[in-house]
Amino acid sequence: MVEFKDQNKFINWIKKYGVYCMAGLLVVAIGVACIFTGQFRTTEQTTWKVKDPIVIETGTNSALLFGLPMNNTTVLKEFSSSALYENTTLNRWEYHSGMDLTSDDLAVLAVADGRVSEVYFNDLEGNVVVITHSNNFKSSYSSLNGDAIAVNVGDSVKRGDRIGTAGDSANNEREDGNHLHFELLLNDENIDPASYLEFEAK
Repeated sequence: MVEFKDQNKFINWIKKYGVYCMAGLLVVAIGVACIFTGQFRTTEQTTWKVKDPIVIETGTNSALLFGLPMNNTTVLKEFSSSALYENTTLNRWEYHSGMDLTSDDLAVLAVADGRVSEVYFNDLEGNVVVITHSNNFKSSYSSLNGDAIAVNVGDSVKRGDRIGTAGDSANNEREDGNHLHFELLLNDENIDPASYLEFEAK
């Protein structure tokens, strides 16, 4: 009789809490699977310097030369369209449409010759400068210090010209401190900047 009562208690416990146990096991299993398949990425900091400028043939007499958007930059977070990064500010995992960079002097430089096509502010990106280049390339520089933007819409810039200073104006990455969120676009679609900006480990 005692065994029967104990069995009923166990069955009642399973009916009451079994769903929660199964859900917990499922979450753990998904987490382990994601770790082993590389779906989550850590944010190891790596310091880089520019190698030789990348030359993009444009079909004209002039070539498009790319440099780095900061001197002696440290990469805080790389571009990712497939693996998830942790956004500590928003407390969520997400893809990363550009590269987060910082440096000792925080100076932000144009990566190639072009014309400033946008200068604006919004709550998520902060202060942003967009430069349009030849051959359907654009570069975007966000989280800038609003008091130090050195260009206006319509200005022509050369590779290496100072366009501003990295700051913490982007509310979606505020906990990352002063940094530049840099994006490179081809035909208005985000691409990995490391495919066109050549890095070499110090």
